Amino acid sequence: MKKKRMLLLAAMFVFTFAFIRFNTVDVQAASKYTIYVNRRTNLVNVTNSKTGKLVKAMYCSTGRNYRTIRGTYNTTAKYKWRPLIHGVYGQYSTRIHGAYLFHSVPYYSINKSQVSTKEYNKLGQQASAGCIRLAVTDAKWIYDHCRLGTKVVIGEGRTLKKPTRPKVRVSTKKRAGWDPTDPDSRNPYRPKLTLKKKATKTIAYGSTFNIKNMVNVSSSYASSDALLKSMKVKGKVNTKKAGTYKVQCTITDPYTAVSVTKTFTFKVGKKPKQTTTEKKAPTELTTEEKTAE
Repeated sequence: MKKKRMLLLAAMFVFTFAFIRFNTVDVQAASKYTIYVNRRTNLVNVTNSKTGKLVKAMYCSTGRNYRTIRGTYNTTAKYKWRPLIHGVYGQYSTRIHGAYLFHSVPYYSINKSQVSTKEYNKLGQQASAGCIRLAVTDAKWIYDHCRLGTKVVIGEGRTLKKPTRPKVRVSTKKRAGWDPTDPDSRNPYRPKLTLKKKATKTIAYGSTFNIKNMVNVSSSYASSDALLKSMKVKGKVNTKKAGTYKVQCTITDPYTAVSVTKTFTFKVGKKPKQTTTEKKAPTELTTEEKTAE
C-alpha cells in the first residue's frame, strides 16, 4: 500500500513538473513580442520584449471617443474570420480582452472583395466601436507572429512611431472593394511583373544580361522605379556558358507591402564558330616574267 502511494505521488510530481514546464515555455514564446497601442495617435508598435527594439509599426483605428479599453492584457484567441457587431466581419482577428479584438477593417460579408471602402480610409483615426482595426497586412502579421498570451498595452502614455510604409487610400466610388494590402493572389491591387514583349528568352552568347531591363513592373500606388528598386533576384545567367537558366524575381509594393514573385527561364546560345579565310600564296613568277620587269 505504501509502495503504491509513493508511486502515485511520484507520478503526480512528474505530471505537475511537466505541466509547469509546458506553460513556462508557452509564456516565454508568447512574450517574444509586446504590442503597444496609442488611442490618441491611432498607432500600433510591436517591440521585441527583451530588447525593446521596434519590430513593426502600424496605423490603426481605435474606438470613437476613446471607446477602446485602456490597460495591459494578454491575447486569448484567434479567428481567420470573425463576426462583429452590426452584421459585419473582421479578417485575421486576435482577441485582446472580452469583446475587444485586433482585426481588419470591417467586411460586409465573408468575401475578400467586400471591405468597406469608406471605413478603410479612416485608418489612422478613431473610427471603431471599440476594437482596433488594422490593414489586412498588419492584422495578418499579428495573427501569424504573435502567439496567444502576447502582452498588449493600450493607452496614451507612450509615444509610438509611425510606419515607414505610406498610408494608402482607396476609391469610395464603390461601397466595397479589396484591401490593397491583402496578400491574396486574387487581389487586383497586387503589383504586376511581366517579361517585356521585345525581350527575348534566348540570350546571345557573350552578350550583356540585366533582368531589370527585360521586365515590365506596375502598381496602383508605386512607381516603376520604386518597384524595380525593391526587386530581389535569385539565380544568375552566365552568358559565356551555353545552357538554360532560371531567374526568380520578387518585387514588393512599398505602399501595400504586397509582394509578387515570378520565375523566368532563359537560354544562352552556343558560342559562335569562328570562320577563317585562307590566304592564297603569291604565285611564283616565271623567268620570262622576271626578265620583263
